[in-house]
Amino acid sequence: MSHSHTAHLLEYEFTSEIVEIGSRFCGPPGSGNGGYSVGLLGKHLGREVEVTLKRPIPLDEPLRVVPDGAVTATLMHEGEVVATARRAELDIEAAPPVSFARAAAARVSYPGYEAHPFPSCFVCGTNRSPGDGMCLFTGVLEEGVVASSWIPAGDMVTPEGTVTPELICAALDCPGAWSLISRYDIEGPFVLGRMTYRLEQPIRPGDQCVVMGWALGRDGRKARCGTAIYDARGQVCAVAGATWFQLTR
Repeated sequence: MSHSHTAHLLEYEFTSEIVEIGSRFCGPPGSGNGGYSVGLLGKHLGREVEVTLKRPIPLDEPLRVVPDGAVTATLMHEGEVVATARRAELDIEAAPPVSFARAAAARVSYPGYEAHPFPSCFVCGTNRSPGDGMCLFTGVLEEGVVASSWIPAGDMVTPEGTVTPELICAALDCPGAWSLISRYDIEGPFVLGRMTYRLEQPIRPGDQCVVMGWALGRDGRKARCGTAIYDARGQVCAVAGATWFQLTR
């Protein structure tokens, strides 16, 4: 595992602040996309963070980010904890990348075209269009491995001109779910419970990126996967490990 970025972690102690997730950034209807929510909270702690989602994240509602030093933080809504974050080391490495051309070609086999539990999802929803959603339609490369091309738009950038952590973590979210669906033929919706991510290098609007997801295991209603974003040279920009939970009917 590379620790070259460790010196770049935010070392200051930030103060409580109010944030909001707009309805554009939904995952399941009426709640924030899991990956976007992870990035919204995790960015306060640095480049290598574990975020646990405790309950659906409300949309268009004031949320309070509450720090505990510079090591952990909590996302609150009306006095209830909706997510927690802590600095953590990621215990997986990125899978070998495929080319941008192969990832682009894989989009035609996206399983979500046939059946999608959340077609309005900001990241992977088939009811969203470019400029409104991310349209990350990850097609199947092999059982349990999916990929999509991605060229980030310029509407969500940091003051330095790089893609925001919220958008990067969103891109690391749904591809993992589709890898699990591909591998385990999971029926019915399931949602992100926890993500541990590591940001390796900046991503800029217009970059030709490859996003991949791969299944790592399943235990009843719980399943694990890895996801990563690569640049046009195949270098890792960001990588994550995630745990998903199948919803009971």
